[in-house]
Amino acid sequence: MKFINIKELSKSPSKYIKSANEEGDIIITRNGQPYALLSKIDGDELEDYILARHYDLEKQFDNAQQEYESGATIPAKELLEKLSRKSVNDI
Repeated sequence: MKFINIKELSKSPSKYIKSANEEGDIIITRNGQPYALLSKIDGDELEDYILARHYDLEKQFDNAQQEYESGATIPAKELLEKLSRKSVNDI
């Protein structure tokens, strides 16, 4: 695992993205303190990463489904159709 400061990253971002992809995680520091993590991820891992980092995501999906089923919301397609029928002055 490497540590680099944010200024160093800004000089050669492609170099460090490639390094994270090939060699592993890079900790980015700012004013000597950990600031961000640059890490490899592929399409197969993305869903797991999102679910692991956003603990209430499933609850938010459930709430959205309940709102939709109760009629509190409308499908996006219907909203877009309504918006396309309005003139710019109506919006």
